[in-house]
Amino acid sequence: MKRENTISCNRSGDLTLPESPELERAVLGALILEPEYLSDVAEIVEISAFYAPKNGRIYEVMRAMYDKDEKIDLYTLAQRCKQFPEIDNPAAYLASLTSAVGSGVNVLDHARQLNDTAIRRRLAVFGYELAVRASSDPDGILDWATTEITTIAATAAHADEIAPLSEVVRKTIDNLERRQRAVQAGECIGIPTGLQRLDALTGGWRGGQLIVLAGRPGMGKSAVMLHFARAAAAAGIPVCIFSLEMPAEQLAGRMLVGDSGIAPTAFRTGNVDGPGWSRLEQAGANLSAMPVYLNDRANISMNSIRSQCKAMHRRGRCGMVVIDYLQLVDTAMRNPNTNREREIAAASRAAKLLAKELDVPVILLSQLSRKVEEQRDDKTPKLSHLRESGAIEQDADMVIFIDRPAVYGAETIEAGKYGSISSAGVGVLHIAKNREGATGDICFRHNESLTRITDYEGGAAVADDEPF
Repeated sequence: MKRENTISCNRSGDLTLPESPELERAVLGALILEPEYLSDVAEIVEISAFYAPKNGRIYEVMRAMYDKDEKIDLYTLAQRCKQFPEIDNPAAYLASLTSAVGSGVNVLDHARQLNDTAIRRRLAVFGYELAVRASSDPDGILDWATTEITTIAATAAHADEIAPLSEVVRKTIDNLERRQRAVQAGECIGIPTGLQRLDALTGGWRGGQLIVLAGRPGMGKSAVMLHFARAAAAAGIPVCIFSLEMPAEQLAGRMLVGDSGIAPTAFRTGNVDGPGWSRLEQAGANLSAMPVYLNDRANISMNSIRSQCKAMHRRGRCGMVVIDYLQLVDTAMRNPNTNREREIAAASRAAKLLAKELDVPVILLSQLSRKVEEQRDDKTPKLSHLRESGAIEQDADMVIFIDRPAVYGAETIEAGKYGSISSAGVGVLHIAKNREGATGDICFRHNESLTRITDYEGGAAVADDEPF
């Protein structure tokens, strides 16, 4: 760990450098209380920004624990810090850091101030070394000075984060022209959803969007999610699926059954005949060619999801993200005194930030509260039914509820222009929020096992033994 604290000077003694012990302690204390801020702080503050060696070491340990998705609290951090002699009595020192701050609400502002102090310290070192080199070693000083000042400037706030209006207007018009060309060609503006009516109403999924797909258990959240993922992958969009509920093999099995058209019972029991095997092999070849990537770790955190998505995005393998589902995302790293609603709100916000950071759509599955089932007559989900957090509605660009009235015993569905239709094999997507467009209801057909989903406009219901 590189340190630039004090430079010995032959002519004028030691060089005093800018520092801010209070800021260092405030940043560390806030991160111990609310480690979810580490990913954002790490983009602002390097380890070398800490003047005190023990503070830099603590920050280094926290970042290492964060990268490994380990739980961070006073106890676990103190245990990890015991091996470093520069941190005397780590438990007591860490406790003193947390007692000095109430929460992590100001940690990003403090992190920026700490980074500014570190930049001034590096400039002071640079100025001193420049004076020494100018008098003793003038050869190559310009190249050295240019390299050093460029390195220092790279740690400062990036000027390109603030864009002139002219540039934003140009990009907006360029995007409008691209959308116009897509409409004229009869193509979906964004990433196709696999349902024509949904494409027409929403324009498809777009970069930066957080789409919340919510429903009660048994309504088919995972089935609709797989349909959306398959449609995107078929259009050449790489999809990263984080399945916290269903094993990857089970997801693949559902896709194989849906694509091949073999009976789900035959697939589960292994009683597949010759023609069935041929269809399975063809379905397997088709699915294997699709850019879909699966992670079925059950206790994954949003921090880990973000890290993996960023790595996949750099390799061109992340054009859409699916998380199934929000309430299962691990929040063990958070402050133990934080209530469940706040934890869910933080995970929801992290999903929105991920969509914006990578400029990809993020489809986030979510449960609905039991209040839907407690309604006597109309069991249509409402935004107030989003489970455990109103922040989900606030973060989402689009909220889509999955409804299958037949599950509640309804024999018919009032389906707008279609009139009263049979509920058998028919589901409804209620678009309750659409920040960039219209809301409304869309009917779709599904087979009994929910492995096949198609547009309602098509006539007959979908059969389990009907391949794509």
